[in-house]
Amino acid sequence: MDLAVVGKRKKRAIIGNVNLMLFTFATVFFPRLFSYFGAPSLINFGHLLVVPIAVGVVLATTRVKNRKQIAIVWELIFAMGIFLSTMVASALINDAGEINVFLQFMLQAQPYVFLLALVSISFSGKSLTRFRRWVLGFGLFNLILALVQSVLLPIGLYPRRGGTIADNTAGVFASSTGSAGNYVSCTISVYFALYLMRFKSIPLWIRIAALLASLYQVYISDSKQIFLAFLLGWILLIISKSKDPTKLLMYIIPAIFLMALFWWALQNPSIGFLDTYRNWINRTFEKPEIYGLNGEATQTKLAALRIIPTYFHTPLNHFFGLGPGHTVTRLGGWMLKKYAPLLTPLGVTIHPASDEVFRIVSEGWIAQESTIFFPLFTWAGMWGDIGLVGLASYLYMGYVLWRRVCVDDFGKFMILSTAILGFILTQMEEPGHMLTVACLLALRWHDRQLRSEESF
Repeated sequence: MDLAVVGKRKKRAIIGNVNLMLFTFATVFFPRLFSYFGAPSLINFGHLLVVPIAVGVVLATTRVKNRKQIAIVWELIFAMGIFLSTMVASALINDAGEINVFLQFMLQAQPYVFLLALVSISFSGKSLTRFRRWVLGFGLFNLILALVQSVLLPIGLYPRRGGTIADNTAGVFASSTGSAGNYVSCTISVYFALYLMRFKSIPLWIRIAALLASLYQVYISDSKQIFLAFLLGWILLIISKSKDPTKLLMYIIPAIFLMALFWWALQNPSIGFLDTYRNWINRTFEKPEIYGLNGEATQTKLAALRIIPTYFHTPLNHFFGLGPGHTVTRLGGWMLKKYAPLLTPLGVTIHPASDEVFRIVSEGWIAQESTIFFPLFTWAGMWGDIGLVGLASYLYMGYVLWRRVCVDDFGKFMILSTAILGFILTQMEEPGHMLTVACLLALRWHDRQLRSEESF
């Protein structure tokens, strides 16, 4: 066969797979925007079918020959297989519905499934640049839309769907019910802005403007917890550099300076734009006793860890939990309540443990003050749903990602700050957030791969 013909077919296959991945990412990134303007809420579930189908097509048609890519693909498949096996075992022990297993697996392993396809594509320099431009275009649109919302919402020229104006200042992630899409939107904006910083071909003022605009979005959307996640993620990154004194100093000095500057600004009442943060801190610490072991803040935040074991009926529950979607993950804590009429006919199962934890939120005052005190968060939910074995299998997937795909400190920062968000709410299971992280990690990995091939 003519080598030119083979080359053209290979090129068409790569372009086709790149287009398919862009379309798949769009089904995760934009559905909330459509439902905000009246599209059926069912559109928010589309990605649960599109992602596995698209990934299956890519894996079936890719002709990757690079041994490193093949090794990563098989290691990710192995890790996801272990995770799925523990989830199935948990479902069998607790009589959880099959649809629970599917939904829980897709919500928690979907970024790994998506990354699997991205890593298996043999990007050329041109196709990678095209993919990057589209992905960055999505991120830029989200940022610009959020800034537009911040201007038009207060004057009534942009529709408001429940919640506060800050809740609705959420870019493409604004929800028709006023949910916490603002947290997701501004986190993604900051990640995109940080990713842009490495491109020296882009004028410095544009890169700085993008970063400042993304930080401004965090401020106007009243997403204080995101700054906390970024700070703790940065601290964890610093700790990871303890064996490299030069890098340790390079990261710790700016961190100390920024923290000192922020603290100084908080002490200055003349700096008015920090009033929201100043008032929140003052209000939070008016009653320091609430942070003791028996304080209301501690008891509310850890309510799930206290309530879930009361429903254990066998020693196996310690290892495999109460079943997928049965406690306080995104599925059990939120989705099964919101979409119960839609999911119940499909055989979904609901457990009373999640309702009891949610009652703590609705009846207590402190969870209404800040979502930082919410007892419904990913790490607690994952432990409650699939137990210690399931938690270990999820961490193993993360270990593979960290070791095999994460190639620089930017990627590590995204992973660490996302893990911190998993202790606050269930943003770690938000498809838009997690597939964005997967895209940016894959872009950095392919950049490094192409450079090593060119140097070789």
